[in-house]
Amino acid sequence: MRALRSVIVAAVAAAWAAGAAVTASVTVAVTLTATALIVPGTTVPNPATVPGYMENAVDYYISPTTESCAVVCTTEPVPYIAQFWPFPWEGWGGLTGAKLDESVASGVAQLTSDLVGTHNPSIQNPVVVFGYSQGATVASIEKAQLSRLPAQDQAAINFVLIGNPNRPNGGLFERLAAFGTVPILDATFGQPTPTNTAMSTVDVAFQYDGVADFPLYPVNLLAVLNATAGFWYIHGSYLAPNSRDPAGLPNGLTADELDAAIADPANQQHLAGSDTTYVLIPTPNLPLLQPLREFGAFTHTEFLTTPLIDLIQPALRVLIETGYDRSLPYGQPAPFRLIPLVNPITLTVDLVNAIGQGIHDAARDVGMTEPMAPVTGAAVAPNPGRSAVGTPMRARRAVAQRLPAAASLTTRSASTQTARQPLVGNPNAARHAAAPARRVSR
Repeated sequence: MRALRSVIVAAVAAAWAAGAAVTASVTVAVTLTATALIVPGTTVPNPATVPGYMENAVDYYISPTTESCAVVCTTEPVPYIAQFWPFPWEGWGGLTGAKLDESVASGVAQLTSDLVGTHNPSIQNPVVVFGYSQGATVASIEKAQLSRLPAQDQAAINFVLIGNPNRPNGGLFERLAAFGTVPILDATFGQPTPTNTAMSTVDVAFQYDGVADFPLYPVNLLAVLNATAGFWYIHGSYLAPNSRDPAGLPNGLTADELDAAIADPANQQHLAGSDTTYVLIPTPNLPLLQPLREFGAFTHTEFLTTPLIDLIQPALRVLIETGYDRSLPYGQPAPFRLIPLVNPITLTVDLVNAIGQGIHDAARDVGMTEPMAPVTGAAVAPNPGRSAVGTPMRARRAVAQRLPAAASLTTRSASTQTARQPLVGNPNAARHAAAPARRVSR
């Protein structure tokens, strides 16, 4: 693995030097052409074979957050093994599949080949590397290799990561950092995505996704079970609907709702000195209770299961959140810790409020009360370093909201998709001022 990385770094540096010499000898083009390299997750060795996959990657996550792809963006697949031995689920490879390190290495090799070859980045032709799940691990390792390049070369590259196992605080692979490389499994943990480069990055996760938002304190079994259910019900939904999941939605959100959630400054975190803007999208319904919801729908007993779920969910959420420390920055590597630091007085107050909320919600379900606002203790705790909050949704969708370190974002209109002020910038921003509506091609 180390030998492969050395070869990759040498190849990237050589190609960049050659590219810089060529660029210096030609006239700079006026029209910026951006390319999005799509690195898929486990079970999808080639995203081009899954209709809707790459299109949703651009529409949902790349275009709203990355200026170089806000107008014209050409998508290119990055095929690789995309397996994880020995897990027997469909597409994972089972006992005959590739082990994780081998699979990831194949992705890094292919991505490097693309970057030093056909899709060599430049200021006139920037590249966005998009990684999903295992693809985000591939992108994270590639980002670490590219960080050795000069800053002016890094400026032509952006990263957009979703469901990232290597998210420094929340990613499952970083939670397991103490294990290092596990023998026999050949899976390496503890390689957090770098945050100190010149490559602007957006990292999007759904709350309670068991891959990207795993509990910090594994002694909280409720939180662990909830995150495990989140892996099953949430992690695979980021790019839905597509041909693999035609009836799904990303975390149950419509495209406009997802867009608004990404744009909401309350869900964003960008600390000074970091190259990464983190987005954590709240999950309104606990994954742990999803089997009960499905049972009610299957047996047509929602009149019983819905009040029961609404009765217990607020208190469960308070208890589950004690498995996390939302005060820690998402860019701070945070392996598993043993003892949660919980203020017993605050916890008691939050539980009392949550129980009252649950009773009220259950009573509302059976027509006994009017709706009430959810208790504040049930929501995701405020993020340190986040931008201003409290702007009405209508205003947020009409006016760009500035983030620290010049990171900003606006949302799409339901009827048009035009250039916006995205989360990560590009040195050619002025060229987009009068650009036409964004086009996506393969």
